Amino acid sequence: MWWALVITPGKYSVWFKTPIGEGAGMVEFSADGKLIGGDSTFAYAGSWTQEGEHFKASLSARRTEPGPPGVFGMDAIDIVVSGRSADGSSTSCTGFAKQSPGIKLEVELVRIPGDR
Repeated sequence: MWWALVITPGKYSVWFKTPIGEGAGMVEFSADGKLIGGDSTFAYAGSWTQEGEHFKASLSARRTEPGPPGVFGMDAIDIVVSGRSADGSSTSCTGFAKQSPGIKLEVELVRIPGDR
C-alpha cells in the first residue's frame, strides 16, 4: 500500500545503486527547494519539488576526491529522480543520469532521526 510522500526539510541518509555500482551518502533538503549533499568522493547540488504524493529532484553530482568509479562510471553527471514513500519514514526513488538515460538508478532516502 502506498502512503503520501512526506519529504520535509532536513537531513537524509541516501543509498543508491545502478548495474555499475552502489554507494551511500547524505543529502539535506532545504525549505526553499534546494538540496546539497555528498559522499566520500562526490558532492551533490540541485533542487527538489513535491506535488501531492509525488517527489522529484534534479541534481548534479561532481567528483571532488580521487576514488573508485561512480555508479555511472563518470566524474560529472546530471541526475533526475522521482518517487514516493511506502511508509512515511523512507522514500524509494528511481531515476537516471541525463548522460546515460538507459542506466536505471535506484535510490532510498531515510530521514535522520532528530534532525529538524
